[in-house]
Amino acid sequence: MLSQPKLENGIFEDTYTTSFSQTGIHEFLTNKSILSILENIAGRHSAYVHFTFTDISKYNLTWVLLNWKLKVLKRIGGEENIRIQTWGRLATKIFVLRDFKVFNDKGDLCAIATSKWCLVDTTKGKIAKIPEDIDKIYGGFHDESVFNITDVPKLVEPTSEPISTDTYKIRRFDLDLNKHVHNLNYLNIAYELLPEEVYDGEELNNVEILYKRELKYGDIAKSYLYKDNNEYTIVIKSLDDSVLHSIIKLF
Repeated sequence: MLSQPKLENGIFEDTYTTSFSQTGIHEFLTNKSILSILENIAGRHSAYVHFTFTDISKYNLTWVLLNWKLKVLKRIGGEENIRIQTWGRLATKIFVLRDFKVFNDKGDLCAIATSKWCLVDTTKGKIAKIPEDIDKIYGGFHDESVFNITDVPKLVEPTSEPISTDTYKIRRFDLDLNKHVHNLNYLNIAYELLPEEVYDGEELNNVEILYKRELKYGDIAKSYLYKDNNEYTIVIKSLDDSVLHSIIKLF
């Protein structure tokens, strides 16, 4: 039975029932679905403390995601009740780090993740200062790092030759409320480049994403796939290669 959300000692906890529409070809939640659930739980935490996109839009502010790092420890199926914990663990003047844990109904730890967020002034199109009392706004911070790291690892563009490339024109259904490509839709572009045997194989359990510059409606993105042993890196740039939009690592 699902329980009500709660906020204790800086940790926000909520429950969720997965659906088969969130599963992939192996009947387990895809990485994109897991990250979507985590993003929504972060939103529920913000709603719980009245600091949602709607609340801050009156100050011409919006939250923008800079990084994801996800590790799946045990795959989750459709129609399962799961429990998610999330908390802010560190804030600077320009970004906030938020971590996550996902448990199944048996209490097994199934996934861990960390993320980096910043506030953007929508009138100026520039990064805004994080409020000094952001920890108090969110009911306190919790200093545990699920990966035992102080910051999200930086992804760099490989120097080797790509093994394949692709182009994609941004559609309206790719966009979010900021009219930019939704952060999780970058995974769609990345997965299109994976070799068929990798895409059809077991889902890769580690995902790291760096967001550098937003993609907008009508843009044409050019993506490059690199392989290093069993690690795949996808670099997404503008068509003329002058702008780096995102780097995604899957392994």
